[in-house]
Amino acid sequence: MFGIHARSIVHSVERVKGQHEVGGEWSPLRQKLPTTVVPEPLRLQHMSLEESLFAVPIGLIGGLFGGMLGIGGSVVMIPLLDLTQGPNQQLYQASAMVANVCSALSGSLKHRGRGTIRSDLTSVMLPLAAVGAIAGVLTSNEMQPTPLRAIFGGFLFLTALLEFSGALRHKSQNEEQHTGALQGTRLKCGAVALCGGVVSGLLGVGGGVLMVPMMRSLLGMPLRQSIATASVVMLASTSVGAVAKNATITSLQDSHGIPLTLAQSMSLALPLATAALIGAAIGASISYRLPLRGLKLVFATLIGFAGVRMLLQALAEFQTMNAAS
Repeated sequence: MFGIHARSIVHSVERVKGQHEVGGEWSPLRQKLPTTVVPEPLRLQHMSLEESLFAVPIGLIGGLFGGMLGIGGSVVMIPLLDLTQGPNQQLYQASAMVANVCSALSGSLKHRGRGTIRSDLTSVMLPLAAVGAIAGVLTSNEMQPTPLRAIFGGFLFLTALLEFSGALRHKSQNEEQHTGALQGTRLKCGAVALCGGVVSGLLGVGGGVLMVPMMRSLLGMPLRQSIATASVVMLASTSVGAVAKNATITSLQDSHGIPLTLAQSMSLALPLATAALIGAAIGASISYRLPLRGLKLVFATLIGFAGVRMLLQALAEFQTMNAAS
């Protein structure tokens, strides 16, 4: 009798095991056992006003640097969000692109009063920057979060090296404003805008961090004119890019494979954009009073650190995925 009872137990265990195997149509164990919920960084569907306050200083800092240096500000905001809230690259880019619009608008209005915007060039650069932004967004939407994060980290690191190099070669006469003929043609202006737009859409940045040094080296523009003109061009790339990115955000996922929502993006974008609007106005005003060399060194140090950190974390994620496979 004991043998019959033992065989009955073994048969029951094998039957339950078969039901629990992958591919089974029904499993009692799957219904009874509690499931493990993988925490998702920064779940924002029901974020209250108090919970959103963490993004205000991040938007303010990003807008401040954006107004001072002619960049969108998300090149600072995204790594700060990554540092404080954990990885969620696609979400951060979608939200920061909205904040970039406010930062570029505020900075452009301030620079316009100074007469440093080259309006003779913006007619060529604006449409090409918009086209590049759409191409960049469509490309980034096809990428997984970890490779996209690695590219963003590498972009920050290279940008930091260029900023350090430019600051060390900085000469006071490059600050002089003039409205004379520039080196180059409309074709070069279009190339600068197109490259800036692609980078803007691909990485969620304003594009000014690339356009400013390109305008200085390819077109021979003074630094302050480059900053002011880049702010206007970024209005086109960031506006079009923000709409394209957020219109397609429901097709994207976070690093845990959980679909993103427009509510998440807007909940984060609102405090970022509001603070960036204020920060950019302040930054654009004080950029004419402070030495840009010191500002560029601080900026390069900040994004250089963030770039190395994001590269190392992306490398660790790649190693984890390879080990799991």
